[in-house]
Amino acid sequence: MVKKVHIKNVHKRRKRRKQKGVKLTLFSVLVFLFICFVAVESYKFAFNNAKNYTQNLDKKEKYGNEVTVTIPEDSSTKDIAEILKKNGLIKSTLFFRFQSRYKRYDGEYVKGTYNLAEGMKNDEIMDILTSDEAQNGVIKVTVPEGYTAKQIAELLEEKGIVSADSFINEMNNGTFDYDFLKDVGNDRSYRLEGYLFPATYEFNKDMDAHKVIETFLDRFNIEYSNILENAKSKYTSDELVTIASIVESEIQVDSERPIAAEVIYNRLSKGMKLQIDSTVQYALQSRNEEVTYNDLDVDSPYNTYKNTGLPPGPICCPGEASLKAAVNPDNNDYIYYVLKKKGSGEHVFTSSYDDFLAAKDTYKKSAD
Repeated sequence: MVKKVHIKNVHKRRKRRKQKGVKLTLFSVLVFLFICFVAVESYKFAFNNAKNYTQNLDKKEKYGNEVTVTIPEDSSTKDIAEILKKNGLIKSTLFFRFQSRYKRYDGEYVKGTYNLAEGMKNDEIMDILTSDEAQNGVIKVTVPEGYTAKQIAELLEEKGIVSADSFINEMNNGTFDYDFLKDVGNDRSYRLEGYLFPATYEFNKDMDAHKVIETFLDRFNIEYSNILENAKSKYTSDELVTIASIVESEIQVDSERPIAAEVIYNRLSKGMKLQIDSTVQYALQSRNEEVTYNDLDVDSPYNTYKNTGLPPGPICCPGEASLKAAVNPDNNDYIYYVLKKKGSGEHVFTSSYDDFLAAKDTYKKSAD
């Protein structure tokens, strides 16, 4: 028996198959597009991760050894170039300075502590030093003028930067390559006494004692370049720092510092003992306003009542005003000085011993 097929039904089935094929094709296209989308997004994710990984690589892997440097306050481009050169971050200080001026970075560098790395290009270093990338969490420390190395060590320990013992040990035994240290011997209580320049610093908590000391010396190097390096004097830089340290310890009024410096030179030129109380106090590690007769008997090369000439080295860390006074003293013939009255920061300067005794008597009366 022949099965009858209605033409109308055939068309309906074909239409359904066609619609089904279209739907299947559309579904396949959508699946393909979805797969492409996932693939693209996966690639982008992988690429971005790889990029971020590269950007966040430890500087030691990407460039070379990581180096932490501190740019002190008031540093010139020349000062900064010398710090970078000393730390092996640039090859030429002159070229760095030229680039800084040409690219208009000159005068834009920001003080602070930075993590840099060997192998960085000058442009990269310049960008960092003019940005806000100075390390957060740094500890700000103000070192007063006239502090001794021991006091500075204790202050740093108090601030949680380094222990006093590690600081003193590194100060006395570490190797530091600076021109101004060439005359410094080992015949003193603290080898770098006088060279830990008093200023406000920002230290990283992770800095070791050597790096902390270098930060002080980098700052002193600025003063050395500006004041001491080309000083016209028969005294060495170390002797000038020693004189400045005595002035710092003895004098509170800035205008008196050059006068007191000349008093020291006058006594030295006459072959007289300096007989300065602050040198005895340094020998005793005391800070009393008055020195007793028993104190004057202390057996120490720093006792200028017993020994002629300058002490073996500085007795504190002098500031800018005292360094300038040592290099540019006043022109006078004073030999003596004494406080005007107890508790006063001002002095009477005399060239006559009788005038000195009279001024001293006035001082004693003010103390009664």
